[in-house]
Amino acid sequence: MSHRYFTLEEARATLPRVRELMNCCNEVLSRMQALKPLVETLAETGVLNSGNALGTVYVEHLVVLQSSVERLQAIGCEVKSIEEGLIDFPHWRKGQEVYLCWKLGEQDIEYWHETDAGFAGRRKLADED
Repeated sequence: MSHRYFTLEEARATLPRVRELMNCCNEVLSRMQALKPLVETLAETGVLNSGNALGTVYVEHLVVLQSSVERLQAIGCEVKSIEEGLIDFPHWRKGQEVYLCWKLGEQDIEYWHETDAGFAGRRKLADED
C-alpha cells in the first residue's frame, strides 16, 4: 500500500479535522465500551438474534467508528491507537522515512519517531533540528 508523505506543515494543516475525527472515535468507543457488558449478556441469552434495539445501537456505533477511521486513513495518516488517540503521519526526515507523531490532547505536532520505534521512541522535533 503506498501512502502519502506529509511535510510538517501539511500534517499540521490536517490537525483540526484529525482532532475532530479522533474525538468522534473516542466518544463512540466510550459509548460502545459502556454498552459492551449488556450486549454480551444479551448475546449469551440469544436475545440479540431477534433484533434487539441495544444490539442495533451497538452496531450503529461500530459503523460510525469504522467510518471515522476510514476518513482518517483517507487523509493519509495512520491510526495507531483509537483508545490512546495516537496518529502517525508518514514523513521524510533527513532522507529517512519516519513518522510525525501526534496524540489526542496535544495542541500541535511536536514529536517524531522511527517507523519501528513506536510511541515509546518519540523524540522532540526541535531537539533534532
